[in-house]
Amino acid sequence: MAMATEPATPALYREPFAESFPIRQEQHLQIKAYADNLLQAQAEQALHSVTPDFSSLAAYERSLHSYRDRLGDFFGTPPPGAKDGRVIKFLQVGEDAECTVNRVWIEVIDGVEAYGIYLVPKQRKAKAPLLIAQHGGGGNPEAICDLDTRINYRSFGREAVKRGYLVWAPALAMRSVFSGDEPIPHASRELLDQKLKLAGTSIIGLELHKIIASTRALMKVRPEIDPERVGMTGLSWGGFFTMYATALAPFIKVAAPSGYFRDYAQLLHRAQADDARAADREVFGSLGHFQAIALICPRPCLVQIGEQDGALNNLDGARVEAERAAAFYRQLGLADRFQFQVHPGGHEFEPAAILDFFDRHL
Repeated sequence: MAMATEPATPALYREPFAESFPIRQEQHLQIKAYADNLLQAQAEQALHSVTPDFSSLAAYERSLHSYRDRLGDFFGTPPPGAKDGRVIKFLQVGEDAECTVNRVWIEVIDGVEAYGIYLVPKQRKAKAPLLIAQHGGGGNPEAICDLDTRINYRSFGREAVKRGYLVWAPALAMRSVFSGDEPIPHASRELLDQKLKLAGTSIIGLELHKIIASTRALMKVRPEIDPERVGMTGLSWGGFFTMYATALAPFIKVAAPSGYFRDYAQLLHRAQADDARAADREVFGSLGHFQAIALICPRPCLVQIGEQDGALNNLDGARVEAERAAAFYRQLGLADRFQFQVHPGGHEFEPAAILDFFDRHL
């Protein structure tokens, strides 16, 4: 009787990569469709993503708490280890007919200090209003305070001093493009952001904490600051930080973001059309720029854009976003507290309009 034979071991299964290409393609297209559907739903809900209680001013302000929590949670601020802020070094480095110039370091986390320039005008009363003046990308506190010339800041710190304002100009960890600067190894903003996100915060979250905690620390120790009259302005990235720091910090009484305001719905539609992506600083979830202004309201806010600033800010889109923001003020009967100002220049401050606004409201 013949013995049964074992079936032959099949040859090693092989196939060209091209055979599984349709599967890989389907995986990508499924995720794209999912993302596009989310964006479509978000675009439809965008105008109603912040719905405060307009029944009274007090009710409106109470209803903002949960939105502020969402904003802080998204950026990871306050970051792990956050402290209230403690001035550890105050150094006068210059003096002229207009002001004293000081460098200040403020501990905000163990091993992390906020640094900035603090200008104290010679012509002032016992107590004076404080302006947080935030530089943008490629800038630094020395530029916005006009210790050396940076044309698009239009000597903002000096112009504020002339009107009797104290000026606090905190530093951001931006790429420098100034004479004499050298590259800082392993310290690009993008790399820092990736590291911090792995740790549960972000570069934006850390810098928001630096701005807010350092200002509070100065307010506690500098008797010349009137704590009831604190405003904030900034150009470009500084305009972004002005919006979101003021949204998070009610002690900032007046805001004037400049050179940074974009149509939230337009960003979503462009992302759906695959011709652009929203940067991490643009919007999150369903809170864009006009919703950040909703968190500033009922405090006065001026949004400033240059007519020739089209490369960075679409003027038509900024007008649309400004109209959305203005609606929050109108519903509270406070339309005069919001202003959208277009100046004839480009990506730059127009200081007179900003300072006029602070003069009226601080």
